[in-house]
Amino acid sequence: PVAKLGPIVLICGAIVLIAFMTEATVETWSALHIERTLGGNPAEGALGPAMLGLTMAFGRFGGQAISERFSDITVLICATVIAAIGCTLAALAPTAMWAYVGFGTMGLGISVIGPIGLGLVGKFVTPSQRSAAIAKASIIGFSGFFVAPAIMGGISEAFDLRVAYLCFTGLVLLLLPLIWMVGRRG
Repeated sequence: PVAKLGPIVLICGAIVLIAFMTEATVETWSALHIERTLGGNPAEGALGPAMLGLTMAFGRFGGQAISERFSDITVLICATVIAAIGCTLAALAPTAMWAYVGFGTMGLGISVIGPIGLGLVGKFVTPSQRSAAIAKASIIGFSGFFVAPAIMGGISEAFDLRVAYLCFTGLVLLLLPLIWMVGRRG
């Protein structure tokens, strides 16, 4: 059971969950945001997920190098702030170009949060618990890819996509107290 492994599995699982939920919002809703909210054509809409993919690749490769120079907690805090700025830019974008900047910025920040969150689980449990702990945190985290599109759709139906992205800005900022809890353990 998760309780046997301690709260670190739940906390780090929640960090990964929020990261993957945020990533899923851009993968599934950015094209629609560009097309419907900002009046772009389908080709312009397709660049939203592409920007996320490009910057996430850069962030994942570069994030590894950065995490060797700085603590995981410092990298997570910086990445969270970058992701929140990107999410806000995407939400408030007056044009497709600004939305691309927002999605790209969000991707750059969010790209390192999930992998570091899973890595932290492994650091805080005993070697005999490591595989089970990482597996449980992964299950929590990867569920974000399934629930985020539905949540985003519900919020956008009730309000609009701008409000939905702003709600995800708030969700990203919820990472800060979770990161603080992990930092206190280290």
